Amino acid sequence: MWAVHVNKCGRTFVAMVAAAVFITLSLSQPSFAQNYEQTYLFQSGESTYQLTVTITHSLYEYYQQKTHYATTNNLDTFVTPYALALVAADIRSVYHLEEDFVNAVLMMVHQIPYEVVAESKFPVETMVENQGDCDLLSYIASSLLRAQDLDVVLLYYEAESHMNIGVGLPNPPQDARTTVTYVDYGGSRYYMAECTGNDWQNGWRVGEMPPDLDGALVAVIPIDNAEATAPGQVSSSFGSMQASTISLTVSSFLLLEGSSVTLNGEVSIPHAQGTVSLYGTAGNNWELLGTARLDSNGQYSFSWKPTQWGQTHVKASWPGDDEYAGADSNSVSIYVLPQFLVPALAGLLAMTIMLVILLVIYRTTHPRETQPFESTPDTYTQTLPSTHEH
Repeated sequence: MWAVHVNKCGRTFVAMVAAAVFITLSLSQPSFAQNYEQTYLFQSGESTYQLTVTITHSLYEYYQQKTHYATTNNLDTFVTPYALALVAADIRSVYHLEEDFVNAVLMMVHQIPYEVVAESKFPVETMVENQGDCDLLSYIASSLLRAQDLDVVLLYYEAESHMNIGVGLPNPPQDARTTVTYVDYGGSRYYMAECTGNDWQNGWRVGEMPPDLDGALVAVIPIDNAEATAPGQVSSSFGSMQASTISLTVSSFLLLEGSSVTLNGEVSIPHAQGTVSLYGTAGNNWELLGTARLDSNGQYSFSWKPTQWGQTHVKASWPGDDEYAGADSNSVSIYVLPQFLVPALAGLLAMTIMLVILLVIYRTTHPRETQPFESTPDTYTQTLPSTHEH
């Protein structure tokens, strides 16, 4: 009887632990976030084009968590050509000439509402939040132009607290409506490109200077430290973008400190290509764990060794392409047990086994006396009525 009782208690205990773990996983898992989407209009002759850009939540969080401290010595680090390379390629597919491409980029940034922002931000952040001031808009324009290998510098006007950009062109601008303005620096000529203004159809063109900058002293800031790569890219298309999804599974939800876990999944579109970024967090900030290439079946695999014990979450992100918007997976929780618990757990297990053995021996050598069951006729016996009639 005792052995049966222990077995039932064990099953109850295991069930309670499993339920607790399930509830913890359900409550602590971060929620899934949707993509951010913006549209921009472009004119070329009599034609108007609409460009749709899509930014995954993971990429936005990546830039949010980077340092935003800005000085005149690091302003060029906010230029991110790689992250905007797909957008730049789409714009260039319509505007082939350098001057036309520059003016198209200015059309785009002129559609972002002007709003004074206290701190510097990266282009992805500004595009998601859809607002920015002169320096933030200049970072977007510089990123797009650098992504297509144009020579660009930042132009900083300290007295006016203003920034725009200078662009190197093979020939002086032909579409400027005013006297062409430029600065010479390092043996090259850079034509001014003003990035602020809310009239995208009739806004500033390359080579034109706003009147309030006439005679202003300008500092030329070369872009030598632009971001070379990023864990993802902004996807874009002049057509409608279809939705995609990405899955994520882990080889184990419970690990011992120092062990590795394999993250697997796939992108749910035909012939998916490119790179998947894997992120992890043990708190509020997501960190890039690494990247994995998609194989011919659109699947990926990534091995990761957690660096600290406790609960952590992981997720995967695919940036998208010119047909499909990017996607983030749901996050998955992983629990890492610390090494110092192993001796304690082993000792506890040994003590439990010894206790069970001692109790079994005790029960075997000291059988419990049982009393015979005696019925009391006066109490429990009653006469049934006869089924035969006489």
